[in-house]
Amino acid sequence: MPEIRLLDSSVVNLIAAGEVVDRPASAVKEMVENAIDAGATQISVEIRRGGLGLIRVSDNGCGMSAENARRAFLKHATSKIRTEDDLNAIATLGFRGEALAAVSAVSKITLITKEAGQTTGTRFEVLEGKIESEEECGCPDGTTFTVQDLFFNTPARLKFMKSEPAEAGAVQAVMERLALSHPRIAFRFTSNGSERFFTPGRGDLVETVFSVFGKEFAEMSIIADNTVGDIRVHGLVGKPVYSKANRNRQIFFLNGRYVRSAVLTTGLENSYQNKMLIGRVPVCVLFVEMPPSTVDVNVHPGKLEVKFADENAVAYAVRKATEAALCGDNGIVEIKMEKPSVVQPPVSPVKATVTKLPKEEPVRPVKPLTPPIKSETIKEAQKAPVPPKAEVAKPKAVIIPPISEPPQKTVLSEKSGWTISAPKSKDTTPATIVFHDIIPTVQATPKTLAHIPMPTAKTQEPKIEPKHVIEKEAEQPVVCEEPMLFRSEEAFRIVGEAFNCYILVEKGEEILFIDKHALHERMNFERLRKSDIPSQTLLHPIVIHLGIQENRTLTEHADVLSRFGFILESFGDDLLIREIPSLIDAEHAEPLLQQFADALSLGRDDSLMDRFYYDLACKASIRSGSKTTRLELEGLVAEYFRRESELQYCPHGRPIVFSLSKKSVEKQFKRLK
Repeated sequence: MPEIRLLDSSVVNLIAAGEVVDRPASAVKEMVENAIDAGATQISVEIRRGGLGLIRVSDNGCGMSAENARRAFLKHATSKIRTEDDLNAIATLGFRGEALAAVSAVSKITLITKEAGQTTGTRFEVLEGKIESEEECGCPDGTTFTVQDLFFNTPARLKFMKSEPAEAGAVQAVMERLALSHPRIAFRFTSNGSERFFTPGRGDLVETVFSVFGKEFAEMSIIADNTVGDIRVHGLVGKPVYSKANRNRQIFFLNGRYVRSAVLTTGLENSYQNKMLIGRVPVCVLFVEMPPSTVDVNVHPGKLEVKFADENAVAYAVRKATEAALCGDNGIVEIKMEKPSVVQPPVSPVKATVTKLPKEEPVRPVKPLTPPIKSETIKEAQKAPVPPKAEVAKPKAVIIPPISEPPQKTVLSEKSGWTISAPKSKDTTPATIVFHDIIPTVQATPKTLAHIPMPTAKTQEPKIEPKHVIEKEAEQPVVCEEPMLFRSEEAFRIVGEAFNCYILVEKGEEILFIDKHALHERMNFERLRKSDIPSQTLLHPIVIHLGIQENRTLTEHADVLSRFGFILESFGDDLLIREIPSLIDAEHAEPLLQQFADALSLGRDDSLMDRFYYDLACKASIRSGSKTTRLELEGLVAEYFRRESELQYCPHGRPIVFSLSKKSVEKQFKRLK
């Protein structure tokens, strides 16, 4: 057996450095977190060659004395904790005392630091963890670390580094998270002499997000703030229409520290069920504040992973905060029209040819073809009697009715925003409404209609000549308006329908484009979730065999299946289906029950239930491209405005309403600049 030996301290430091500092981004993170713990309000980070060539971190924190600076490079030397009990209530970002020792072991470091109130500072040169030189120097308050030639003495680690742009991107991602975690600190990040971002440090999270992620992220986010027990969750969550394909923009901070946690991710994404497109994930910048004793941050050397004492409570707090924020989103996406550009005609490179016009000749008088008429002849003609001529009929006035309303419609009464129209025909039979479930039950205020004398059997309706009708209409022109059958906080008017799919509604200073299929689908989806699904009894029961285990699972959960319209019972080794949901066909029953059996065998799966609701809601909804009556459109729009906070997105996550402001339209017509 080989002899067991103690490793040299330099080898131990290299091994430990590989766990704490595995790339330039790790070194930047450790040094910036130390600057934050030092109380800095301004932090500047500069890198070159992706951080492998140079890393410079400057701050205006409390600084260090010469004695403390010498100890800072020793392993497990820290000012953050003192005793074992301090590990149960860690309130700082750093606490192990490994960062500077690990970085100095694999690089060349120059440290310049000065405490506040001191006249001079101290400059240190450190190589492979050992102080090479120390001298006094003049410098501002705070600390500046300059790291050069990272991993110069570990070629094996240097060989596996990624490209310089990739390493620079990783450093920028770390700096973005650190800047977002502390909006009250002004951060400046520079790479290869180019400033990547700068945060003002005024404590405004939205302003910081705008500086880091840009305008779109800041505008498409909603402020969240909610407290459940001793857990507070606050920050920004993205609107359901603003989503990403990966979770890079899901940023969580636990007591000011950036962490990665499946618990937090689950709580966030559960809030977006039935509101976001499948395959997309939400974005957020959320702060979770909770007692330090209920969370363990001493799990991973990089301090990215944590453990919670009560994971369900944390996930529930995140979900409630996100749901409360999403309730304030009306789901209306504004259409942003680009400024119209004037296209100039291309200038032909060929020089135009100039043709000389012939010289004009003076105009000579031309003799008339007929002799001139004498004045005496004109006077005699005026005295002669005029022979009678046939009367010329005057053209009759023609009035073209408005396109939006049939010509026979006449306004009878208008009061307080209500417009009542006369019936189109004498038939008093009510119109057939296909989608009766979408018409809200509203008790309208009784109106007094104008008296209209109707013809009886004994008296004939007087015949009115067209000429008199035209003259009467010309004297009192009728202004046709859209009937307002429903009232809302702000009056709206249905303009029409485009492509048999989108309802155009004018409301205030904007035009709304409402997807009728998406709206009706969401209405049916919410109705199905809140009530049991009606079932239909089969004339001939269906016998299916899914397997002994599947049959047993479905039989045990018969009460759950009954809510979805399935009534079944054991039939030996098979299942006998007596009733199925009224909105599906009999051939779809077996595959649906197979899906239920697979999901219920692993525990109740809410996503499967929602997918089942999707299918039923979609089949019971108005189809895009189908013709819809005016009364049905009015019912859909009125129901939308009545439940606007609930009807925001279709069950598949698509937006229901887009808006186009009057100002945007006027800009296109150059009425506004």
